[in-house]
Amino acid sequence: MRVITKLEEDKVYGLMGNIDITTNNSNYFIVNDYKFKGTIEEYLASQKSISALKMVMLNEQYLTKDISELSSSEIKRIILAKALISNKKYIILDYFDKDLTQKEQEEFKRLFKRLATNYHKTILLFTNNITFIWDIAEYIIYLNNNELKTFPKKDFGILNYVDKPNIIKIIELIRSKNISINDYKNTADLLKAIYRIKEKEVKCTI
Repeated sequence: MRVITKLEEDKVYGLMGNIDITTNNSNYFIVNDYKFKGTIEEYLASQKSISALKMVMLNEQYLTKDISELSSSEIKRIILAKALISNKKYIILDYFDKDLTQKEQEEFKRLFKRLATNYHKTILLFTNNITFIWDIAEYIIYLNNNELKTFPKKDFGILNYVDKPNIIKIIELIRSKNISINDYKNTADLLKAIYRIKEKEVKCTI
């Protein structure tokens, strides 16, 4: 998954908090309006509605539901389904993680990976929450006072500019106990590293 501010040879400008897209490329779908009314079937209005719902891990029973019946997480899945029906290559998400629980954030991160890998979508995600994108973004673009800095996936240099992701805070806590551990972006890799450390400790006590 890529978080970028440039669509190949076409221009995309993102203003944090109020996205303004300027491009001559029509192959993008902007997700920043969650205030539609009516039933889900009326909103999606496509023969591909059921398959799109399944892609965002919802079932066809949602078609008869009114938007007022849905949770914030369900509404965002519905809008993603609409984006998939539009069949645009680029999906632009404006503060998509807002009002999501930690569990829901993890579910959407897995969904974004699936959309990027299985459906070849490029996700452009604007957020102030570095933890949300830390382990899934191919690139992180940092914008401050109209200055852009680009950081590839494995570049930890961005930590000099933003609040540290939770995983980095945990790693620093471990190091404060005089335990040697590498930097990790993925929680699963961090847990494996902790397990290996515990395993070594057990062997040393035998």
